[in-house]
Amino acid sequence: MSHYFSLANKAAIAFLIFLPPFFNCVKAQKINEDSLRAIIKDSKYDTARVLAMRKLASYQILHKGEIAEGLALLDKTDVLARKINFQTGICEVLLTRGNYHYRKSDWANAIGFFTELNNQSSLIADPVYQQRTSMMALNNLAGIYSKNGDYTTALDYYFKSRELLEKMKSDVSALCIVYVNIASHYSMLEENAKATEYLEKCYPLLDAAKPYLKYLYWSEKLTLADKQKNGMLVKSAIDSLEKNLNTSELSDFQKIDYNLTLYEMKGRYQKEYVKNLPQAIIEFQKKLTLAEQLDDKAELYNALYEMGDCYALQNDVSTAISYLQKAYTGAKADSINQVVYTSSKLLGQLFYQQKKYDEAYQYISTAYQVNDSIISQKNLAQLNFLEAGYQNEKKEKTITELKLSNTEKELGVIKRNRLLIIIGITATALLISLGLLYRTNRQKRLIAEKDQMIKGEQIKFLERQQQVVSLQSMVNGQETERTRIAKDLHDGLGGLFSTIKMQLSTLKHEEKSLETNELFQKSYQLVDNASVEVRRIAHNMMPEVLIKLGLMQAIQDLCNSINAGKLMSVSMQSYGMEQRLNASTEMMLFRIVQEL
Repeated sequence: MSHYFSLANKAAIAFLIFLPPFFNCVKAQKINEDSLRAIIKDSKYDTARVLAMRKLASYQILHKGEIAEGLALLDKTDVLARKINFQTGICEVLLTRGNYHYRKSDWANAIGFFTELNNQSSLIADPVYQQRTSMMALNNLAGIYSKNGDYTTALDYYFKSRELLEKMKSDVSALCIVYVNIASHYSMLEENAKATEYLEKCYPLLDAAKPYLKYLYWSEKLTLADKQKNGMLVKSAIDSLEKNLNTSELSDFQKIDYNLTLYEMKGRYQKEYVKNLPQAIIEFQKKLTLAEQLDDKAELYNALYEMGDCYALQNDVSTAISYLQKAYTGAKADSINQVVYTSSKLLGQLFYQQKKYDEAYQYISTAYQVNDSIISQKNLAQLNFLEAGYQNEKKEKTITELKLSNTEKELGVIKRNRLLIIIGITATALLISLGLLYRTNRQKRLIAEKDQMIKGEQIKFLERQQQVVSLQSMVNGQETERTRIAKDLHDGLGGLFSTIKMQLSTLKHEEKSLETNELFQKSYQLVDNASVEVRRIAHNMMPEVLIKLGLMQAIQDLCNSINAGKLMSVSMQSYGMEQRLNASTEMMLFRIVQEL
């Protein structure tokens, strides 16, 4: 299996680390134990105590190696969570148990706890946590089957997880990882078209997802290209991966880890597609340097093997043997059998070419022995997994039988209590009916009283409206009468005085002697004063300026008239009167000012 194919396992593991906000189960981390113990001791809320107990137990089991203490605390946590029916706490306990057995490769128990976690998640009240918990369980189950080579079953669980994520529509990063996992497993099943289909589903989501997911995406693209032996696609995928690693916001550890894989890809591309062995050696040397920084033994020995292989292809046998022996010795000491097999096999071939048959035989024998061991271990693991599946099915069958027995007992209790329930329901229904009848009568009485009250208020309102209408009619009648009298004075009496004044003026011009007649002059003056007085009275009763120019100008004229008498000094100021009021309102306000 090429190194590219191992990237799918990184994708599956990444999902377990990334997904849940309240399940921290994989990456080692330091926690404040004293703080957790204080919460456990002093918390007034049982749910807070359950969460603190679970977190401390998980830390002891998965990170500190205090297995016995952690499992004992986890048992207490489970008892308390079930006592208070705290479903989230129960699920966290199940997840911690599943992770513990996963680490031990105890597949039967791991499958059992993750399956129970998936079933238990339906009891969580919060729909978001419910879906995320179920998705967590499904992905862990998929990871178990994937790790044991059952890619079809793993795909089934990934499809169920995908269905939940597509309903949630909120966790883009998680959906990306599931798409990449599905593509990876289709690739392992040689379904390259389906693998490409799911990678295309993932691509539009990458910009909104976590930065490291671009690495997983392009790694899987590279795997497909390498399987198809398409050098152009391999180079395109490498370039895209390198660009994303340079532009994405990654942690320092992620940059080193992902560049480690990038140098491996570039080295293999130069070796297998371009046949540029010196450049391939440069890339593998970069990988070797990073592997030493990370203290990643498997990648370090793999880099040594690749460099030895490149020197062997260049016919630099002595240098090749030097690197291969380092890879062989280190991998054998650390039990990394795959590198032991590849390096010993190539060393045997090189020594055989040099006619050093003893060394060649020794390394080739080792290669066959290690290969047999790898195959045996793989077969044993598969048998153990099959046995684990059988044990899990047996356990589930026992649980089902117990549930069936309990159900039968519950049915017997239900039958005995059914009659009592019917009697109770009948009595309750009768009481409810009487209560409803009383309530209905009372509501009708209250409604009748309320209607009577509303009608009384309506009558008072109509009476007040009638008073307003009467007053308005009276005012309108007064103004109408004022208008009529003003017109009569102005058009009738005013016109008559004007005619008399005009005739007296004509007589004055014809009879020159009248100009010195004192009686005539006084009469003429009285007629003139009477004419002016008539106009003033008519104007006060219906000021023409009020009708034509509005309230403000009419009041200003009134002020000017008062000021002309020099007995009072009146000034006017107005604000917010840019637009005229309706005619009746202006008339009423003018009369009020006039009376004042």
